Amino acid sequence: MEKKPTSGMAVTSLVTGIIALISSFVPLLNLLSFPFVLLAIIFGAIGLWQTVKGTKGGKGIAVAGLVLGVLALLVTVVMYGSAASVADSSEATTDGTGNATEQQAQPADQAEASSDYAVTIDGCRVTEDYAGEPVAVVTYTFTNNSDDATSFMVALRPQVFQNGVELNTAIGSDWDSEKYLKDVKPGSSSTVEIGYTLDDESDLTVEVTELISFDDTILAEATFSVA
Repeated sequence: MEKKPTSGMAVTSLVTGIIALISSFVPLLNLLSFPFVLLAIIFGAIGLWQTVKGTKGGKGIAVAGLVLGVLALLVTVVMYGSAASVADSSEATTDGTGNATEQQAQPADQAEASSDYAVTIDGCRVTEDYAGEPVAVVTYTFTNNSDDATSFMVALRPQVFQNGVELNTAIGSDWDSEKYLKDVKPGSSSTVEIGYTLDDESDLTVEVTELISFDDTILAEATFSVA
């Protein structure tokens, strides 16, 4: 019996499904997993249809791609759906490198309101990533006032801007790049460091908002000089 050629759609579905599932677990990067999720599901469905018709082989590959796509979609939805609202902010101080910080105070009615989480922007230092490129490492303090254990990544969305453009996160060995993934028990706090690849020596504006917010209320804000 002549062996049927494997469906290219099925193979593509499997590859995009693997990419989608892996990226769905990575903070910030999981924002880009949705296109791969859609491709995995669409190509998997087409590949499965081709194998059912009998024109192509690779039914198991098509099914695997579909399953991975659906799992990636569920993981992404759960991660973003578990984020809570309203956090508290406080004024940041000058860091150990002498870089000045200017943080806007939260309105009194918000500061006094009950919140599930609190965050402060504590400082900024300049170092290098694995490639030797300049990186600004921003330090945050995250306090979990909710009833459930959760992580900085699930609760909050930090952004750093330079010249009005958001900076990409960096990878290096000079800071703990995984601590913001770790759960914090109710009533406890954790210090988190996140690195950002610098474009030049212009001042940085750091903003922290809820991970999912209808009005993008800024919970904490600071300005740092990196020159």
